[in-house]
Amino acid sequence: MTREFYIQQIKELDEGLVAMGDESMKLLSLSLKSLVNKDKALAEAVLNGCKQEDAAGVALESKCIELLALQQPMASDLRFIITTLRILTDFERISRYAWDIAKITLRIENEPLLPQTNDLMDMYKLVNGMIKDSLKSFVTSDVELAKTMGTRDDAVDTKYDQIRRALIDEMVRHPSSIDMASHLSFVAMYLERTADHACVIASWTIYRVNGDRTRIK
Repeated sequence: MTREFYIQQIKELDEGLVAMGDESMKLLSLSLKSLVNKDKALAEAVLNGCKQEDAAGVALESKCIELLALQQPMASDLRFIITTLRILTDFERISRYAWDIAKITLRIENEPLLPQTNDLMDMYKLVNGMIKDSLKSFVTSDVELAKTMGTRDDAVDTKYDQIRRALIDEMVRHPSSIDMASHLSFVAMYLERTADHACVIASWTIYRVNGDRTRIK
C-alpha cells in the first residue's frame, strides 16, 4: 500500500463516517415522520434503510481494521482510526433507534396521537443539532464545539423529564391512552439516548485532537 493510497483510504474513511452520520440522522428523522403521519410505507422504507446502514457500517469497520493491520499507523492517524471505530458504534445505535421507532409506527393502528408528540419533535430538534455539531467537531477537530455538548445534553435531559412526566400524567388521567403514551415514552427515551451519543462523539473528538480522555456529560 503506497503512501498516496493510504492517504486516500484515510480520506475515504473520513467521508464514509460523515455519510453514515448523516444517514443515521436522516433515518431517525424519517422514522419520526412515519410515526407522526402514521405512514406505514415510510416506516418500511426506514427499516430497509437501516439494513443498508448496517452494511455500510460493516464496510467501514473492515476498512479501519485493514488500515490498522497493514499500515500500523502512529499518533494522530492511529487516534483517528480508533475513534472512527468507536463512533461507528454510536451511529449504529442511532440507526437502531430509527428502526425501533419505525416498528412502533407499524404497531399503532387507529390510536390517536397525544399532544406530547409536538414536544417530542421539539426534543428531536435539540438532539439533531447536537449530533450534527458533534460530528462537525470531529471532522474539523473543533474541541471547543465538542465541549458544548454537555450543557446541550442537560437541556435535552430536562425536556425528556418534562415529556416523561406529562405522559405518565396522561396515562393516569386517561387509561385509554396507556398504549400510545407508552410508545411515545420509548421514543422520548431513544431521543435522550441519541443526545448521549452526541456527548460520546464529542469526547472522542477531544481524544482524537490531543489524546485526552475527557468524558462529556
